[in-house]
Amino acid sequence: MGKNRVIFYVIFAAFHVVAFIFTLLIQDPSFVMQMFAHIIWFKYITFFGIILIATDFAWSWIVSRDSQKEKAALTHELNTLKAKLFDLQEIAKAEAAKSAAAKSAPKN
Repeated sequence: MGKNRVIFYVIFAAFHVVAFIFTLLIQDPSFVMQMFAHIIWFKYITFFGIILIATDFAWSWIVSRDSQKEKAALTHELNTLKAKLFDLQEIAKAEAAKSAAAKSAPKN
């Protein structure tokens, strides 16, 4: 996992830890009443959480797509090398057959 991905997951985990701690604090009704004045912040914070989830989804999709492209390229390269090896083996067999025929041919 790359450095950027680790940093992203640290931010994502910190967001969830803060959200969990906040839910523990909500058990006091007077605290909830005090929070009504700051409800706009909850909208921004939850929107930030949605953005984090969407970013993770997009990032995972991009990594998956790139790895599939890389796998396809490596498979193509492998098949190309197999074809070259097969061609070299066929040439070697043909040359061996020519030299064997030349040796077994009677000399006049």
